[in-house]
Amino acid sequence: MINKFLGDGFMPLFGVGSGAERNQAQAAFSAGREILTAVVNLNQRFRAEGRLPVAAGIGIHSGSAIIGSIGSPERLEFTAIGASVNLASRLQALTKKLNTPFVTSAATYRELEEKGLLTGLLPQEARGVNHPVEVYGLQGDSLIAWESRSS
Repeated sequence: MINKFLGDGFMPLFGVGSGAERNQAQAAFSAGREILTAVVNLNQRFRAEGRLPVAAGIGIHSGSAIIGSIGSPERLEFTAIGASVNLASRLQALTKKLNTPFVTSAATYRELEEKGLLTGLLPQEARGVNHPVEVYGLQGDSLIAWESRSS
């Protein structure tokens, strides 16, 4: 479920609602890889047309959040809040710093069926977290999507 559009980005939620996936981490990871594949394909077309490529940075974290209608009766919004939501946002921001299109937390990594596509990165400082965060990024041929960002 896409919960918010944030400027040139968006915040999806996995595992929310009656049709919730059993493995939300795997569903988020798969969706992220599909997005990166779409970016590569789009950029191939853009280059052929002489247009500038677009970039994507995806951060995924798994954890508890408060999800529901939040706010006053005059300004009610269905959203997710909490430390897990904040960390996912911080991981997305790390994609620029680490020059990689995809960053996931150890909490998500532990839940994945496709661990072989990821490699451990150096632990990273994240605003609002008291300790360095263990993170993983795409490895090897999986990084083809990032070439579109740096071209």
